[in-house]
Amino acid sequence: MFRIPIHPILLSLAVSASFLAACSSGKSAPQQAAAAPSPAVPVDIVLAQEETLNQHESITGTTLPFREVTIRSEVPQRILHVGFQDGAHVAQGQLLYKLNDADLQARLKQLSAELQLAALNEKRLADLLKTEAVRQQEYDEVATKLNMLQAQKEILQAELAKTAIHAPFSGNIGITRMVAGAYVTPNVELVSLQDLAQIKINFAVPEKYLPLIKAGSTVHFITGLSADQYTATIKATEPGVDADNRSILVQAVAANPGGRLKGGLSARIFFSTTGTDTKGITIPTEALIPGGNGYAVFVKKGGAAKMSPVTISSRTETHAVITSGLADGDSVIVSNILRLGDGAPVQAVASK
Repeated sequence: MFRIPIHPILLSLAVSASFLAACSSGKSAPQQAAAAPSPAVPVDIVLAQEETLNQHESITGTTLPFREVTIRSEVPQRILHVGFQDGAHVAQGQLLYKLNDADLQARLKQLSAELQLAALNEKRLADLLKTEAVRQQEYDEVATKLNMLQAQKEILQAELAKTAIHAPFSGNIGITRMVAGAYVTPNVELVSLQDLAQIKINFAVPEKYLPLIKAGSTVHFITGLSADQYTATIKATEPGVDADNRSILVQAVAANPGGRLKGGLSARIFFSTTGTDTKGITIPTEALIPGGNGYAVFVKKGGAAKMSPVTISSRTETHAVITSGLADGDSVIVSNILRLGDGAPVQAVASK
């Protein structure tokens, strides 16, 4: 049989053409494999633990005597006697100053004699009036004079009482400014008297805490004298808020055994800024995510980070108190915050 020779080059071209045809007519190559899932971000977490809040704000106040009065004379007169030792404790009603009353005593003696005579005349004319031996007008004149003299005696006795100055209450007396022999007038301060059995503390509370101010509630305070802490009971407040500093003046009263505390001391008051049984969760501040509407945190749920808006009642450099947005037992993420997004997979590597 006769055979046609095939050139090697032509054979190569034929094979190539057959391969290309098969590729064009067959199925396409397998698609690229799907991308591998993102690895979980390692994070540290803290477990949220709800607790009763007992937060305080430190406020500066001033101590005051429970009662204080400046002793003055009501009449111009010379001092005969000072009835106390400077700085001593005096009892209520104790004589503090005795003023000269010689002229008043003389006038009282004279007036008493006139009053005695007027009383006899009134009795005599009253008997005569019963028998119509005197006119009613004569009796009325004598009776009126008797009443006038009696009124004058009462006025004189009141003036005499003012020459003896007594302590209006028990307390610590100060240093007398006038001694025996000095002439005093009503505008002259003689001495100060303070009741220090209890001590008052005045302090101003910002208006935002107005609902927390209740008569009978307690505050704690210290003074510059020592680190000893005292307890005071709120007794009263001013009726309105000061428009200049938007605060309300509060007055509390504390026991002062031994009179250790004095009026005019600077006091540091620790005022509770949380209501009774207020609950909250304390977390590290590095867990907070600031935003336009406040703060949020990432909570680990089901292996993913979930963003949760929260409400903060107070914050320090290291911790923040959350009052809403977290539940007891939540796993709060405190590290790698910048690498996370809502729903990002996470892996807890440490718990605090």
